[in-house]
Amino acid sequence: MQEEKNTSPVIIMNGLNNEQTLKVMKAVKSIEGIPRIIFASTTQTSLEWKVKDLLQELKTEDEEFRKMKEKE
Repeated sequence: MQEEKNTSPVIIMNGLNNEQTLKVMKAVKSIEGIPRIIFASTTQTSLEWKVKDLLQELKTEDEEFRKMKEKE
């Protein structure tokens, strides 16, 4: 399988509550030397998607959020 270049790693979490999700994100972000990561939690809808489609959607959302943040 050929990996797409210039993509951020993605961590998809399922079955964690909000507090647990935030703890995982904080712990991962504290690791030195890792690239910027896209974090996501599953939804009833996303659980039905193919992984490749979900990853593409997360990448698109991330790009949109980055553009919005740049405008602030």
